[in-house]
Formats: sequence, structure tokens, C-alpha cells
Amino acid sequence: MKSRFKRCVWLGLAFSFAVISAVPLVKAMQFNGPVNAIGAIAVPGGVGAVDILWVDQERGRLYVADRTKAAVHIVDALNSVYVDQVPGFVGAIGASGGRGGPNGVVVSPDNILWVGDGNSLLQAVDLNVSPPRIGHTVRLGDPVADGRADELAYDPIERMVLIASDASHPPKVTFVSADDYRVLGKIDFPDAEGMEQPVWDSQLHRFLITVPASPAYVAVIDPRRMRVTKKYIIRGCSGGVNGLTLGPFQRLLVSACTNAYVMNAIDGHIISSIMQVAGGDEVWYNPGDNRYYVTAADRTASLGQSLGVIDAATSTWLQNVPAPNIRNIAVYAANNHIFSGVNAPAAGVRDATSCVAFRLVGSGCIMIFSHF
Repeated sequence: MKSRFKRCVWLGLAFSFAVISAVPLVKAMQFNGPVNAIGAIAVPGGVGAVDILWVDQERGRLYVADRTKAAVHIVDALNSVYVDQVPGFVGAIGASGGRGGPNGVVVSPDNILWVGDGNSLLQAVDLNVSPPRIGHTVRLGDPVADGRADELAYDPIERMVLIASDASHPPKVTFVSADDYRVLGKIDFPDAEGMEQPVWDSQLHRFLITVPASPAYVAVIDPRRMRVTKKYIIRGCSGGVNGLTLGPFQRLLVSACTNAYVMNAIDGHIISSIMQVAGGDEVWYNPGDNRYYVTAADRTASLGQSLGVIDAATSTWLQNVPAPNIRNIAVYAANNHIFSGVNAPAAGVRDATSCVAFRLVGSGCIMIFSHF
């Protein structure tokens, strides 16, 4: 069984857009061994301003939001092959992309891709048709005053989407029905300076979301009553807080004030502070290898932007993989491939991104990392 799996992985990589460097083939795949960059996927027309990545574990598809291209890229996560893109989003508009999109992405079990878009829009993309296309548009607020609709999470019990509006005044979250696309309610956060990455916790039956504020905190939200039930204050952190993911034993990885913390999701106490790598915009837990992943600055030897690897079993740092210009991440548990978007350099600027090692120059790419 193991040898068949290895053949499938290598066969898939061979037929991908990835160009693999001349590294000797390993005799055994060590999913608990060191992580390395193993390839890069070329995107037709290049990569623009990448925001959130998300992997549909059931169907083996990676979705990458790209504001410059006003599209969501679709990748076969098993074989590392570029498949298609969904066009029709607002694109990169507003100061610092504050009105632009696409932004957050998530897929519900009925194969609908929910996308936070610019101008305070939530887009529902039907992936059951070919080619995939936007089927419904939900207006969440004023296009200018409320800015973009950003990151989101899905509750499979109530069949609702929670989506954050980070540029709204005040910042807010909105609840939207996945059945009839109605806006069900919202919560304003008058103490917030933005809204960041939400997650769904099936055991607690709660949404959790990172809230930039003074002090910063993680808000616990009851989806039925549509109200905040707890605030987990992050001591000593004012303002910047972003990435959030749920691992085993009700442990969260939280990115706050350029630090990474492992936090108890039940009571909010900090279990571990990760000092070797900074915190990142999007973080990810992979049950396939029981690791947390973060893209942020290395703090061990000033190696620059890196992929940080954290052991979820022990809440301890394991490794930083130097990877210039990688952005956000998502992981496919079936083969433990870690994907990260890399934006193309500006015109006339020498390409010093991670893509260059795989002979993709000037175009950006989607990087692939794994235990090889």
C-alpha cells in the first residue's frame, strides 16, 4: 500500500507544472521527517496578489484567491496540477486592497465555493458545473463604507457562513445562510481595529475569530444566538493579530503581534509561545502529519521569510524552511503537501522569490513543500 502511494505521488508530480530540482529520489517517504521545498506550480498568466489559500480535503482541490487576477485559481492538490480559475471578482481596488477581492475562501460539503469579495460582497461559486461560475452574490453592506468582505468559516450544523468585514466601521462579522443565501444577522465589534481569520470548532459548536484590538483577543461566537460568549485576551498584544487554526485536543495556533502561540480553545490560556518563528497572516493545522504550519520571518538565524513547522502533539517548534516571498498556506492531508502562494515580482525587479529555484522566473508560482 505504501509503495503504491509513493508511486502515485511521484507520478502526479511528474505530470504537473512543477519543475522539480535534481534532488536524488528518496527510498522512503518520511512524513515525520524534515520539510523541504519539492516543486512549484506555474499559473497561466502568472500570480498576482495572493490572499487566502484553502484545500477541500474531500475532493483534493486547492483554491487560491488572487486579487490582481480578480480570480480564484483551482489546483489538483493530489497531482499538483493547475486545473482552472474562476473569474468575475472585484479585483484589486481601494487603498491597500481595502475594497478588493477575492479574499477568503472555503468550500461547503455541497461543493459550493464561498468567497469573500470586494465591495462588501460574498460570492457563492457553483463547483458542480463546468466551468465553475459565480451562482449567487450576497450583499453584506455598503461597497465603500464597509469595504471588502474578507475571511470566512463554515458551520455545517446550522449550514451558515460567518464572514468578516475587516475594513468596516466598526469591523463586523455577518452570518449568511448556505441554503437560501439570506443574511441572518451580524455582530459589530466597536473595540476592534479589524477582523481576521475565523475557524469553526465542531466540538465546542462555536466560531472562533482573531480580533485586532487593544488588547487583541480571540472572540468565541455562538452561531445560534449570534453573539460573542467569551473573549480570550492575548496579554501584551495590542493591534496586530491574524492567523488562527484549530489542532488536536482543542488547541489553537494563534498568530498575534508577530508571535505564534498555542492556545487552549476552551479557556484561552496560552499553552506554549513559539519563539523561533514569527506569526503569519494565515496558519494551518494538518492532521496528516499532526503539524501546524505558518509562513513568517525566521528567528533562529535571520534566514528571512520561512515556512515554520510546529509539532501539534507537543506544541513545540520543529523547523523553519527558508522560502523567500511565500505568502499564505494550505495543506492537503492525503499527501502532506504544503502549498503557498508567491506573488510575481514587480516589473523590472530582479526575481528573488522561491519560484526561481524551480526555473519559474518573473511569474510567481504556487510553491509545494513536503517531507522529502
